[in-house]
Amino acid sequence: MRVVPVSALLVAVLSLASPSVAQTADEIIAKHLKAKGGVEKWKSISSVKMTGKLSAQGKDLPTTVYTKRPNLLRQDITTPAGNVVQAFDGTTPWMIPPGAEAAREITGPQADAARNGADFDGPLMDYAAKGHKVELVGKEKVGQAEAYHLRLIKKDGGTEHYFMDVDSGLEVKRAMEMDAGGGLKQRLESELSNYKAVDGMMIPHTLTQSVNGAPVMQMTIDKIEFNAPMDDALFRMPKK
Repeated sequence: MRVVPVSALLVAVLSLASPSVAQTADEIIAKHLKAKGGVEKWKSISSVKMTGKLSAQGKDLPTTVYTKRPNLLRQDITTPAGNVVQAFDGTTPWMIPPGAEAAREITGPQADAARNGADFDGPLMDYAAKGHKVELVGKEKVGQAEAYHLRLIKKDGGTEHYFMDVDSGLEVKRAMEMDAGGGLKQRLESELSNYKAVDGMMIPHTLTQSVNGAPVMQMTIDKIEFNAPMDDALFRMPKK
């Protein structure tokens, strides 16, 4: 009769006695979506209007963000030099610079960022159907929180990183590399905090952005409206 080493028996007993605590990327995403309020609840929402302010270089700038399914996006910012509009109509990213009377199309890395950020559901929801892949990198500290680090490899080859609080499942940070021109890359990080319940959904009310580790902007949300009426014309570039 073959004798099984005591160490092997001990490992077998322990594996039966205590369930595995290992997490997969899909389990982490499922917990995250449930913590936000659930997929069914989110998919019942067709539009979101957020009102708040941007804080940058010692100034607070009133801002309103409009998003609508499937990928419409517009942000209005009031600055001392005039109103600024940045938008995506589902095909064309465009903007109205401060003080300008005419809109112009956005091109280059800024246009790519606008397209990527316009997905109403975000890239993690139904990621496989969108042609993306997700990998679990491991656990990391984000501030005082322990977070799961997920690497998203997008269909177009781009890479984004998401960090989910181990306990709550809520997203605490995301990061990506952006083309800064001339072959240079910039690391853009966004930290999400101050979560509050809004009509059954957990929404971060503070977003802090940094570039290459240097803080550049903070957005504070004062009011969120789900399913606010929005005409598609709001997102279209005005004709010259």
